[in-house]
Amino acid sequence: MRLLEALKAGLRAARVPGPVAAKVMAEAERALETYHIKDDREIYELPEWNLWLFMVKSLLSPITRLLREEGYCHANAMVVSSVMLLDERIAGLIKKWVKARCSAGLDPCCRNPPCCNIG
Repeated sequence: MRLLEALKAGLRAARVPGPVAAKVMAEAERALETYHIKDDREIYELPEWNLWLFMVKSLLSPITRLLREEGYCHANAMVVSSVMLLDERIAGLIKKWVKARCSAGLDPCCRNPPCCNIG
């Protein structure tokens, strides 16, 4: 599945250690199970609201929180960027989410400039 490969690539690029990367991948698998998604096609066919719920609320938000808690805040930009490469529609949703979080001051990772400069 391209989504899982994108997450793995972002984690590798950020040099996230294996145990933390395994937690991130488990979180991704949990999100896929929750939405009963078995392949990439099912992701791309989700209506806009469901895509947002899946990508942002169920996948990226928990993953970025986990990375922050584990001390790998720098990895958020790479993980988010790698997922954005999957699809224009996904990238648009993620850009809005990142900008909203950073402009509201809700995310300490936004002090990491690459995070806020996504998009």
